[in-house]
Amino acid sequence: MAAFALSDGQRETLRALCDTVISRLSEEEVAEALRIPLADVDPEHVKAYCKTRGSDLAVPEAVEAALATHLPEDVQRELSILLTAMGTRLGMLVLTGFASSFAALTPEQREQAVTGLRTSAISAKRKAFVSLKSLIALKTMGLDWSKTNPLNHGKEASSIWAALGYEGPAPHAEIEALTKAAGREEFVYTMLNSTISKDTTLTFDVVIVGSGCGGSVVAAQMAQAGKRVLVLDKGPYFKRRDMSSVEGESFDKLYDRGGLITSEDTGISILSGSCFGGGSTINWACSLRMQDHVKKEWATEYGMPMFADGTFDAALDAVCSRLHVTKDGVVHNGSNSVLLKGCEKLGYEIDTAPQNLADVSWWQGGGFVSCGDRYGNKQTATETWLKDAALAQTPAQFADRCEVESVLHKGGVAQGVKARIVGADGVTKYSLVVNAPIVVVSCGSIQSPALLLRSKIPDPHKQIGKNLRLHPVTGATGVMPKDHEPVRSWQGAPMTTVSNVVAAGPDNDMYGSKLECPIAHPGITSALTPWKSGAEFKKNMLNYPSTAAIIVLTRDKYGGEVRIDKNGVARVYYKVGDHLVRSLLQGLEKALRIFEAAGAEQIVLAQFDEPVILPPLSDPKGREMVLERLIKETQDMKFPLYKVPLFSAHQMGTCRMGTDRRASVVKPTCEAWECSGLYVIDASCFPTSSGTNPMITTYGIAYMAAQGLVQRQASSLPSRL
Repeated sequence: MAAFALSDGQRETLRALCDTVISRLSEEEVAEALRIPLADVDPEHVKAYCKTRGSDLAVPEAVEAALATHLPEDVQRELSILLTAMGTRLGMLVLTGFASSFAALTPEQREQAVTGLRTSAISAKRKAFVSLKSLIALKTMGLDWSKTNPLNHGKEASSIWAALGYEGPAPHAEIEALTKAAGREEFVYTMLNSTISKDTTLTFDVVIVGSGCGGSVVAAQMAQAGKRVLVLDKGPYFKRRDMSSVEGESFDKLYDRGGLITSEDTGISILSGSCFGGGSTINWACSLRMQDHVKKEWATEYGMPMFADGTFDAALDAVCSRLHVTKDGVVHNGSNSVLLKGCEKLGYEIDTAPQNLADVSWWQGGGFVSCGDRYGNKQTATETWLKDAALAQTPAQFADRCEVESVLHKGGVAQGVKARIVGADGVTKYSLVVNAPIVVVSCGSIQSPALLLRSKIPDPHKQIGKNLRLHPVTGATGVMPKDHEPVRSWQGAPMTTVSNVVAAGPDNDMYGSKLECPIAHPGITSALTPWKSGAEFKKNMLNYPSTAAIIVLTRDKYGGEVRIDKNGVARVYYKVGDHLVRSLLQGLEKALRIFEAAGAEQIVLAQFDEPVILPPLSDPKGREMVLERLIKETQDMKFPLYKVPLFSAHQMGTCRMGTDRRASVVKPTCEAWECSGLYVIDASCFPTSSGTNPMITTYGIAYMAAQGLVQRQASSLPSRL
């Protein structure tokens, strides 16, 4: 397959698009931006920020690299066709009504053309706008351009960041001094790749595909039981110093497909880890246990009493102890403080969310956990279970940059895996066959079913890949007054509060939503910030230090599906149904009321092109009137496709467990119904969505499954229900 590359004409169009989304402001617009009161911001940085275009930052090149590296062939082809069409008079006439190539238009005409795409009644045009605008914004605001921006004010700090009050990640030397003082010495793993210089066949007792929350626990338990364990991960292994914590770089290196996975039919953005340590490397430290009503549902409706008889609770106790989960002494950052204040004023239920941190006191680096924790504070799989596996009397072995193509099986019995692995030279890929009587698939709810489908695991009831749950998320942001303490939502642990005020849901069936606070670095914030014009976009982003964010995380009742394309690549399909919409709107209403109660002066929603200005606190009736109108208009508009983004950081259910083989993929032991010796142990085995951040539930299920596997191995008993 030929490497993806844009033509010169396509690059010219992309460059013009980047300079439209991230435009150079006029002198009048710069003066207006300088009138915005910004605490501790050098006006020279603001001037440079306003004057910098996308092409000044090599954003077009960064966008092209992302397209080439992370997107499937058909999506690359679609974007190539779009850029080609926008480079012709006929194509532009059809797309925008302008009979000129996009690059030949004046800046004002370019904005009009882009606005036509953004507001089009045709969803394909809106999709084109959203896809390119989001990626352009992410690369602009999410990367450190201090050394390469010709308009940067000085070389010490990026003017793009400094204008927003964002200091970026701390330097390595500072972090290493802190970790040394705290006694958090790094455990360094040895990768088996260094021994590979030819096509290789290996033999182990257990081969585990995936090193995240599921695979890491199984690796530790099996290695400590004396089994020869090999853990494979398609992603790379990064030592702390190998990670920069720069947001845009972290997406490229640590996330599956660079964070650019979307549902094929509804455009939901899907974030999942793809590095050694899996999702635990980039997920947040919020460590919520499964609620009792979900445990009861799984026990009674799915025939698995261990979720309600204390067995699962004991597993949760064990994993929470190892992960140092606690909520005692947790310090809340700016966004969480706003959520807490608003809920308390309104009488809404609100609680502190436990964290899997070694130190839960104020931690400025806590906001960077989604970019890989260089402090060693978050108790990830690499800090805990994988370390236990490596230090076992029979040490587990590990390989990164190893993409498993298929599970080997014959006559309904697992025999091992076949993979492609990067060898000792760091470049050449070799064939790797691992023979093992126990194969554990722990690739996550997108890649686990894809591996089973590529492997042609028997699936008589067509359950593999079905029942996908996403915990779809919407959100809103509130701009706090300038006399309010700066929010700086990128500082401190991100998700330390949780409200269950609408957890019961619109139908009172416990399929509702949680209100939580996300990490909000400038890249992802800008990708989700409404764009009306280049000037308005930059002006609104200057409110970033004063902006608090609340997400509505919904326990989805109905599922989507993971399929594979002709190349074996996972593709996601997920319909947004009426129940989900009503649940999201119920949660969003509460979020808007919380912002008003907490004293926000502006509310930003993707449904609207501009921030909604609230009257001052001295006018409570006026604020109430604007708020009620905003809620009504939001409920009327709902979530138009490719206008209001939805996203997911939690994927579940695509290889679900159960006692009915006609409606599940694996048994309650996590062993596949149709292939003995094959286990699926990750969030894909959830019978339903969990309704809480699934990390602790996944760890608990993995611990329970691994304990059962160890016991059966010791007694040589076959797996039974």
